[in-house]
Amino acid sequence: MATTRWKVVMIADAMDDDFTPLAPVLGMLSEAGALPELWNDGPEGLRRLMAEKADLVVVDLDTPSLCGMDAQMRIAQVASKVPVILMARRLGIERRMWALEAGAGGIVTKPVDGRTLFRFIDKLLKTQ
Repeated sequence: MATTRWKVVMIADAMDDDFTPLAPVLGMLSEAGALPELWNDGPEGLRRLMAEKADLVVVDLDTPSLCGMDAQMRIAQVASKVPVILMARRLGIERRMWALEAGAGGIVTKPVDGRTLFRFIDKLLKTQ
């Protein structure tokens, strides 16, 4: 039986092409069977998702360009088309409420293990 290969887009800051902090997560997602892509421009990544196909999106809320109401509205637009998991270092009550209002299918705190994230993605997509 063939394994489903989901396209998982991660939108996160990667300053000056430094993907070092995200490389282990992307690698583990790939090893677990996902087809991960990293887009390092927050607003552009959210716009791009309106035109390109993805099975799931992981949005890093610690990306400086993704703060505020505009990001919330864009994430809500994306979440109406594709499941979204939000990720952040700190998730206080305000951020959790913001995530729910934005239509997030899940919320994870960093650092997150790629295999754990893949199991969460697998469960979320199988219930869609």
